[in-house]
Amino acid sequence: MIQLHRMMRRFAKGTRASIPVMTALLMIPMTLAAGGAVDFVAHEKIRVALQDALDRGVLAAASLTQTEDPKALITSYLKSVPGSARAVLTISEERRTNFRKISASVSIPYETTFLRLAKLQALNVAANATAQEARQNIEMSMVLDISGSMLDNGGIYQLRPAAKSFLDIVLKEEVRPVTSVSIVPFAGTVNLRKGVFDLFAGPAYLRKHGYSSCFEMLDADFSPGTPAFALRDQVPHFTYYNYNVAGKQPWWCPTDDAAITYPTNDLTYLKAQIEALRPFDGTGTAYGMKWAELLLNPSMRESMKTIGDKNLAPIPSAFRSRPAAFDDKDTLKFIVLMTDGQIGFQPRTNVGTYVLTDRNAKDSGYHRVPDLYSDTQAIAFYKRVCTYAKKEGIVIFTIAFKVTPEIAANIATCASDPSYAYKVDGLDMGSAFQSIATTMQKIRLVN
Repeated sequence: MIQLHRMMRRFAKGTRASIPVMTALLMIPMTLAAGGAVDFVAHEKIRVALQDALDRGVLAAASLTQTEDPKALITSYLKSVPGSARAVLTISEERRTNFRKISASVSIPYETTFLRLAKLQALNVAANATAQEARQNIEMSMVLDISGSMLDNGGIYQLRPAAKSFLDIVLKEEVRPVTSVSIVPFAGTVNLRKGVFDLFAGPAYLRKHGYSSCFEMLDADFSPGTPAFALRDQVPHFTYYNYNVAGKQPWWCPTDDAAITYPTNDLTYLKAQIEALRPFDGTGTAYGMKWAELLLNPSMRESMKTIGDKNLAPIPSAFRSRPAAFDDKDTLKFIVLMTDGQIGFQPRTNVGTYVLTDRNAKDSGYHRVPDLYSDTQAIAFYKRVCTYAKKEGIVIFTIAFKVTPEIAANIATCASDPSYAYKVDGLDMGSAFQSIATTMQKIRLVN
């Protein structure tokens, strides 16, 4: 008994031998804890790099202008990530004319250094990313006043550069493929150009003259819908104000060189059409707005296709299926009106064919008949077109140049928002067009 007690006392005093033993026993878990932390830090570093590379690759692949194979493109972005040679990449793509969506997932095996002591040979490093680019189709009508007063107040000289700069913005390269622009010049009325006029009139229609190509419009024609053009008279070839006035073309219906420019995205062609604008007689703003709405109206789709197919006007093949439906979520429609005058009455002459250039309809020698409609009626027609165009979802901007407050107020009623109505009195027409272009870009991004 005494001997056992002595042995136990010696064992209790033998602490020097226990420290190395305990250290040896704890070495493996301590190594796993410290080394495992190193492995996890390295794993996270690779994961962050992998996610960043995948995000950038997917964004590049989703671009509508991207022509490279998506998988090859994303793989090239992943090459900067350690271990990417063993990456397993899967992608899916959804693509339409103006929409592209790329989804991708990637994994890389990270070979551990310390965790393999616990028989954990590798950790999976994974990342996922999705990107899409969508461009809404844009359909636009530019309604431009070419009345005689645009020469008197210098408006025509401001309009040309301002409108061309506006086109540079709305037809930027990245949106040009999905943007179509029509130009509707208006004086007393709107010229369709000969071939298009004949198409709408039909084969049985009897022209009164071949000098210009404008249809009369009645009260009902300024309501929603497409007028029955085959039943409408041709506007006589006459002048009311502009006979023998230097710098002004005399005709109430502009000639074919100042006709509508139908939907196109040819920037050079559109600029040339604007540069060629010159002043004619009268201010038929209601006519201009009606044709601007019709060029955005899906009821005209078949006509636009025929016009393009028969080469009656240069409409690119990509736009011959336009105008889109008013409720098409992929399409935004705009009208931009620029005018400098009162929404005018519609005088007519009883000559029936045309007026010789030694007089005009204002002269008593040509027996002016009662006006087709008055200023008051013309303003009402204008407002009617604006009201239903806005109900159709068309966004309207107006620019009133050097007009009285009363006239400016009448013009502004057409704008979709009070901030979309511009009153320009000085040399800032270009600024108004620039502001409209910027607002249109914001609308496009929001929608």
